[in-house]
Amino acid sequence: MKLGWNLIVALTLALAARLDAAPDGDKEAADAARRAGLNYKGNIHYPYEAKRNQITGAGIAAVSVNSEGKVTKVTMAQSTGSPLLDRATIDGLRSARFKPGTVPMVKIPVRFTMAGGGQVYDYYDVKKKDMNDVLAAFLGKGTVRKGPIPAYPRRPPWTEKSGKGVYELHADKEGKITQVRVLKSSGDAIFDREAVKTLGKWRLARGPLIIELPLRFRLTPKSYSVDVGR
Repeated sequence: MKLGWNLIVALTLALAARLDAAPDGDKEAADAARRAGLNYKGNIHYPYEAKRNQITGAGIAAVSVNSEGKVTKVTMAQSTGSPLLDRATIDGLRSARFKPGTVPMVKIPVRFTMAGGGQVYDYYDVKKKDMNDVLAAFLGKGTVRKGPIPAYPRRPPWTEKSGKGVYELHADKEGKITQVRVLKSSGDAIFDREAVKTLGKWRLARGPLIIELPLRFRLTPKSYSVDVGR
């Protein structure tokens, strides 16, 4: 089944602010984070053993937030590469606080460096569209049971990039994706790789089906978005 090019639905991972954990940080960044829902950024400490051995790393923490704005769970969506730094991140972000009712989940990139004697982390919220709703007009309501969108890796640091690709999903009779083909490259090997890996995790309510899915991505040093459509 081929999706029409007239479908454009923005799925944006917006980088709300950059915060320094070393002295109070930038007032403008802090204000932006508060507007986005972050009242208190937690208390992440650079472990002494990690500093002594000059262990650095960067990762992404997934923070679940209840309706009262309290953190209920912290996991590492992407490890820093060091159990010491992962544990420091998880322990520190448990005390973070958000405006009640603002977001159910946020992803917080964390970078530990020896420069400046502390760690730096960025705050951004993940805004998702239900792909079942997005593709309902083409596949029928309830067809997409699971439809994650490709996320561009935080490492290496984001730069100005954009591209459009077309990907073909093959689903078996049980709705499991058995193959993802790149019909047209986005022009960026990293995005193509993440698209193939992520689209392979889709699950449909029926099959067999072949879906031609156009994806357009836009990357800047502070934001990332993926559109479905032309």
